[in-house]
Amino acid sequence: MKIKEEKIHSHPEVLARIKEALATGKSLSLIRLCSGEGFTLAHGVLLPLHQIPWWVEYAGVKLPNEAARKALLHALQTADIVGLGTDYSNWQSAPLLDRVLTYYKIRPRYLTSSTVNWRLHAHNRLYKLLGKTPTVLVGRLAPAAAPLLKKRGVHVVGAVSLEGFEELPAVEKRLLREYKFRVALVAAGIPAAILCPRLAAKTGCVAIDYGHVINDLLHPGFSAKDLPAEKERWRRQRMRKKGGQK
Repeated sequence: MKIKEEKIHSHPEVLARIKEALATGKSLSLIRLCSGEGFTLAHGVLLPLHQIPWWVEYAGVKLPNEAARKALLHALQTADIVGLGTDYSNWQSAPLLDRVLTYYKIRPRYLTSSTVNWRLHAHNRLYKLLGKTPTVLVGRLAPAAAPLLKKRGVHVVGAVSLEGFEELPAVEKRLLREYKFRVALVAAGIPAAILCPRLAAKTGCVAIDYGHVINDLLHPGFSAKDLPAEKERWRRQRMRKKGGQK
């Protein structure tokens, strides 16, 4: 499969599908794959571990991890909408995903760009659509960002932290047990792509892989150029925590 040869649906088309799902009471899952997900699927089969950057752990998965690979493959096969990296100038984006999707013989049913979350976030497009729909926010920054999402008019009924693949089972159980929601916005890196189809299937909700737009809620103007510093900040915090536990 080559992404550049596939139909990549625009953000208005994706927004229309979200609107339809909300209006009809149907479930919908939107996940996004770029380099972190590509490395998770490629490790040990298409790429040796020493070629994979440290920041994949920042994105939520410590490699090697066969369970995460299997869970991500299942998500790819069950998600309603899959956003893919389309940048062919960066081998970690579209070229890597081309190799991965070809290797596993997977062709997602409905494609959009992996940056569709930014388009939905811009001009409050998604938030105007959600309105008073009960919404949960999930991810390492969810508790801090929830008040800011409320200021954009979203009816946030819960904010649950999720730090990495290992926390996924407990967080999923908590969401299913403690909250009643129609929409889930999941900003949790690679685990977000795994969790969204599960929540949609089990609750009938609209589950959206929310991504780094949560950083823009907290720090307006945040963009891809700020990612290296954000990753390094996370790594330093992890090192301090590990040092304090000794």
